[in-house]
Amino acid sequence: QEALQRVDAMALLESLQTDYQDTGSKVEIEGSIAHPYTGRPLALRRCLSNLVDNAIRYGGRATISVEDTADRLTIRIRDGGPGIPEPELEQAFEPFFRGEASRSRDTGGTGLGLGISRNIARAHGGDLILRNRSEGGLEVILTLPRIPAA
Repeated sequence: QEALQRVDAMALLESLQTDYQDTGSKVEIEGSIAHPYTGRPLALRRCLSNLVDNAIRYGGRATISVEDTADRLTIRIRDGGPGIPEPELEQAFEPFFRGEASRSRDTGGTGLGLGISRNIARAHGGDLILRNRSEGGLEVILTLPRIPAA
């Protein structure tokens, strides 16, 4: 039930980048966000940190690219991992789902992060989709519509 407010989404991404880099993880940001986004800042941070966590855990790194237009904010998070088998891409959002590659004790996880992140995206009027990249790895695409400030 967090209130909507203007969020400096670029500062949010840069803060996440710094936090992960401080732990030795590789996180890069491509592009920039020119205008504040009207949303729920704590929820957005949780959404994005879940996605970056997954990219690092299963793909060793996270590359975040942003596209800012008048009507939408698109954030893509790419990793260098094995991806997810095509039949499991949608299933990965189900609670407690953990793909074959994530069942090791080394990778941990509860299988809730993607579902939570999609719920946050949809609560903002957006969506979250997964796709395997032809060059390898997974791409998570978060789209958030720009909501006029009240």
